[in-house]
Amino acid sequence: MLSAAVTLGIPVLLHQGFGFEQRAAVAIGQSSVLLLNFIMIRVFVFRSRRPAQRDLAYYVGSAAAFRGLEYLMFLALFSLGHLFYVTALVLTLVLSTLLKFVWFRFLFAPRTEPIV
Repeated sequence: MLSAAVTLGIPVLLHQGFGFEQRAAVAIGQSSVLLLNFIMIRVFVFRSRRPAQRDLAYYVGSAAAFRGLEYLMFLALFSLGHLFYVTALVLTLVLSTLLKFVWFRFLFAPRTEPIV
């Protein structure tokens, strides 16, 4: 919830309050929550006991890929679909959240048996 509020709030604040162009505001908002999300996912959601360096390396790679895909999805909805930027951003966040939960559960959840 906090991540979604920051991801949505920063672009709205930057665009409405400071006149940033919508694409730039969304790019800044999406990139600003990487550390916040890592801490929340690792500590509170999956309670990983693996070394932090390992989790951080896997998370940064996954998160960068997801944020890139989210931004492309936003651009498609905003530029090609001609949706209002907040509507495009909310639709992007809903779809991405579902996909990320499944992926990060796989990444951080404790394994019951070794992967071969």
